[in-house]
Amino acid sequence: MRGLTAALVAGVVVVLVAAALYLRTGGESVAPVASSPGGGDLVKQPQSSSKASERSARVEDRLHQLRDDIEHRQAGSANLSPNKREVPTMAAGRAAKEKDEEEASEQGEDDEDPKEMAELKHTLMTDPDPDERIGAVLMLTGEEGPESLRMLLDAMDDPDPEVRLAVVEALGDRSEELSPSTLHVAMGDPDAEVRFEAVSILGDMENHEALEMVRLALNDNDEDVRALAEGIIDFADDDDDDDANTTQPTSATHAAPAPNGQAQAHK
Repeated sequence: MRGLTAALVAGVVVVLVAAALYLRTGGESVAPVASSPGGGDLVKQPQSSSKASERSARVEDRLHQLRDDIEHRQAGSANLSPNKREVPTMAAGRAAKEKDEEEASEQGEDDEDPKEMAELKHTLMTDPDPDERIGAVLMLTGEEGPESLRMLLDAMDDPDPEVRLAVVEALGDRSEELSPSTLHVAMGDPDAEVRFEAVSILGDMENHEALEMVRLALNDNDEDVRALAEGIIDFADDDDDDDANTTQPTSATHAAPAPNGQAQAHK
């Protein structure tokens, strides 16, 4: 009799606890997990992971960043009024500056120090510590010149994914010096983070070859990479639609006399 009474009391307690949890969670389902034959601890059933929403937010942030960069560049190129020509003195000044920069580059007056380049290359090629190789990549990020760029491209096949990611991020800072084809290796990288960064760089290039490479990522096995590629292609499609609407000529309609004396419209 005592055992029956205890069982009834335990059952009532379980029901009351379940009701309290139900009200507290706003109606979310709970499932008992038995910890002893006489009762059970009540826990929420596993809810869907929030990782999907976090990944989506990450992609959206990158797409917003890309769109802002593109719009800023477009705004910069449109600063000159279409009704005004650039004054000759401005053109001459810019031409002289470009000539000076070209001559300085030919004479080796750039930011690359040969000794430093040799040390960084040795670190990238031989140091067994990935952190040291990442440090070398970061040092190369601040350099300007062909040798530092060549070293970054050579480091794209580093055995450590964190090093390869640092390399691709560094290349993103110098995307104006790259052709889309140089990112083929990164697009096929086994690490999704590296592929994500490569797609992002291609999306910022704004040319046909880069966009075709982005389309290849639509079949990537990583959700973030696919979503980023889709967003970049949507940008390009929207821009094409805007260009078509802007450049499409408006056909004028003229009135011509019809055989019956009434005016009919023809183009």
